[in-house]
Amino acid sequence: MQLHVWKDVHYIYVYPALPQNELRVLLNNKKVDLFTDSYCNVIPLDEEKDSNHLFIEVNSDQWIVRKDYRWKSTKVRDTDFQPGDILVASDNLNTKYSGYMGHSAIVVNNHEMVESPGGDISIIKAPIEKFIRHHPLYAHYRPVNRDLGERAAQYALQYYEQYEKNKQNGENKPIFSFKLSQSLDDPWEYVYCSKLVWLAYHHGADYSFKNDFLLFSPEDLFTNLKDNDDFEEIYRHEDVHFKLNT
Repeated sequence: MQLHVWKDVHYIYVYPALPQNELRVLLNNKKVDLFTDSYCNVIPLDEEKDSNHLFIEVNSDQWIVRKDYRWKSTKVRDTDFQPGDILVASDNLNTKYSGYMGHSAIVVNNHEMVESPGGDISIIKAPIEKFIRHHPLYAHYRPVNRDLGERAAQYALQYYEQYEKNKQNGENKPIFSFKLSQSLDDPWEYVYCSKLVWLAYHHGADYSFKNDFLLFSPEDLFTNLKDNDDFEEIYRHEDVHFKLNT
């Protein structure tokens, strides 16, 4: 069983939503109450320390899972976000290996993004802060034409909502995969992080980023954006770099 955990200023989110009677949650060694929204369990973050420890135990008829999560409280860069903004990082969970794969997401409103995080969950909508905290070596780009961004964001939202409906109907479509033979413009067989951004702009805004090889990687996305007159660079961490042309 795979859990996806992220946080914003006020809450910790656990996806997928699990029955509360199967969960035991400790935050900094204290039992905490939680509630469930439409797709995840939500833990109020009433007190965040300099160093934090979250323990989650899932105890059901099918499995017992225990997970530990640790983080330090760091200030997230203050900025504004608009629909269609693109976040692209050269680190992928571990900054030690920055430059080899990376990650990306598309902003859909002032505080949320849609991304393809990997594993058995193909598409999620989550707070932007999740991306920034997990991928501090990132760049932030905004389309000069605001309508372009809004149309791409609308497609990303509809794509996410249809994926959720597919799951409810017992269909796991699309599947997260880096399979080389997949079609870049087909949204329903396979998806990955930077392909999701490409699809949102291609199908939603009639704007296609150039692709040099089979996969449209985060490196390809970054290369398309960094010297592109159609996009404004809002922010770029000084250590954003890609070592491989993928």
